[in-house]
Formats: sequence, structure tokens, C-alpha cells
Amino acid sequence: MLGYLVLAVAPGVFWLWYFWRKDKYEREPARYLVATFFLGVAMVIPAALLEEILAIQFWIADMMIVGIVEEAFKFLSVYLYVYRKSEFNEVIDGIIYSTAASLGFASLENFFYILQFGPAVMVGRAVISTLGHVLFAAFWGYALGVKKMTGKNVVFGGLVLAMAAHGIFDIIVMSDYWLIVLLVIPFMVILYKAMSGRIKKSLEMSPFKEVTSDSAEGGVCRDAVF
Repeated sequence: MLGYLVLAVAPGVFWLWYFWRKDKYEREPARYLVATFFLGVAMVIPAALLEEILAIQFWIADMMIVGIVEEAFKFLSVYLYVYRKSEFNEVIDGIIYSTAASLGFASLENFFYILQFGPAVMVGRAVISTLGHVLFAAFWGYALGVKKMTGKNVVFGGLVLAMAAHGIFDIIVMSDYWLIVLLVIPFMVILYKAMSGRIKKSLEMSPFKEVTSDSAEGGVCRDAVF
């Protein structure tokens, strides 16, 4: 059982480290990343219960409901906790914390899938589904960062994009036709490029960009937080 748990969580830890490294100017404290990760874990159960209540027989609509519910609960795990912290002080922080919440959510999902289908299920879930959760949430994570730092309220639009991307992903991977399932690869490439673009924009807007550049020119090395 412990081995299953490690297998379920390991991809999430890797992807969190990978995207945390993208935050070049003022990286987020480990305590908030870990707390947000576990809040994402905690959101799996209420999300699953609500999905069960809202489930309908038309599978495409059902997949869209899953996307709506899961992105909403992942969003709440960031908005109700770390969004209000003073350490949430860059646009990219929205992406980093949405990543942490999404990977917590995905990790518990992974554990349930392993229990149901066996460890082999992680061959696909480690790269496709786990990363997919991060890519969907980047839309509302970026929007939260913009709202916190500029006051521009684009959060609803970010949530809609995340929910739509999640729903489309589920429709593709749950298709009975393998040619349609293969579309998940170009779809994820598109989402990854969209997230990369938002990370780049976020870093350009960072209030710590000039401070870090000045420190580097003066020979000062900034300690990592993690």
C-alpha cells in the first residue's frame, strides 16, 4: 500500500519541483506549497460527491461537468487560503499555487486509480493526466495572479477556459476511438505552450525582476527559499 502511495504521489512531486523552478525571482515558501498541495488533496472527495450528484447519462455532458466541478474545487483550494497571504505577491504565484493544488488533487486521484486498475495505470497518468491537471489550472492560476497584482478581474474568464480545457481533455481520452484518443498529444502541446506563454508574461510583470537583476550585477546571490 505504501508503495502504491509513493507511486501515486511521485509524479506530482516531480511536476511541482519542475514548475516551481520556473519562478525565477522570488520562489514560494515550502510551507505554503505543501499546504496548498494537501488542500488540493482534500478537495477530491467533495468534488467526487458533487460529480456523482450531478452525473447524467449523456457522457459528453458528463465529462464537461467533471471539468467544471474539479476546476472549481481546485480553484477554491487556492483562493480561500494562499491567495490571501502576503507571499502571494507576483502574477506567477497564481500559476505556482494552482500547480500545487492541482498536483495534490491529481495525486489522490492517481492513488484511487492504482487501487482500481493496478500500478500500470500510472504509465499514462504520470505524464498525461497528472500534467493535464496542471495545464488546465494554469488558466485560472494566471488570472488569479493578474487579479491580485493589478486588480484586473479576469478570473471568471480564466476559470471558464480551465473548465473547457479539462472537459475537452476528458472527452478525448474517454473516447472509444483510438484515433480520437491520439488527439490528446497535440492538445496537451497546445496547453503546454499556452501555460509557457503565461509563465513568460508573469515573469516579465514581476516586481522582483529589477531587484534580482540589480543584485546579480552587484555580485549578490539570492538564497533559495525551498
